[in-house]
Formats: sequence, C-alpha cells, structure tokens
Amino acid sequence: MTTQTKTDRKNQDRRTIMAALIAVLVARLVAQIPALAAALAWVDGVIAEAGIVSVPALALLQALVIALVILAYQRLAQWLGDRWPAVERIMLGSDARPHYVPRYAVD
Repeated sequence: MTTQTKTDRKNQDRRTIMAALIAVLVARLVAQIPALAAALAWVDGVIAEAGIVSVPALALLQALVIALVILAYQRLAQWLGDRWPAVERIMLGSDARPHYVPRYAVD
C-alpha cells in the first residue's frame, strides 16, 4: 500500500494554513462592518432572551465565514492554478497538490 510522503504532508499543511490565514483575515474584516455589528448585537439579544444558545451570534458567523472563505479561496487558487501554476503557488504557498490515498486501497 502506498503512503503519503512527507512532501505531500508539508504541501497539504502549507496550502491549508495559507487559506485559513486569508479566511481569518476576511472574517475579521467582515466583523468590522458597523451595520453588521448592530444586526449581530440585535440577534444576540434575541437569542439570549430565548435561551436558545449560549454562543454569541458573532462567533457563529465568524466560524461560518471562515469555513466558507477557506473553501472558496482554495477552490479559486486551484482553478487559477490549472491555468497559471505560479498564481496557485503565490496564493497557497505551493503549486504541488498533495496526493491522497484511500486508507484501505489495494495496490
């Protein structure tokens, strides 16, 4: 059975970290929009009065935005990388895509 190489793991880690850093930055910027902050404060009040969830709406929104931006950023980088590998290298830190092998693959 073939295993994932150290190079594949490093590429995978580098590409994920780059996308996650961009996503956190975007989520922080989105949270600074005054109208959004006011709306989230209102939603927090409604949730607190209802006793539904003890997690602030801002935390839930940030988690959702981060996950969506990570996915979109990686997909965009790969799409551009299909045409221009240098762009993928800049956006994700590597243009070498990791090769995944199913756990129970038969050679």
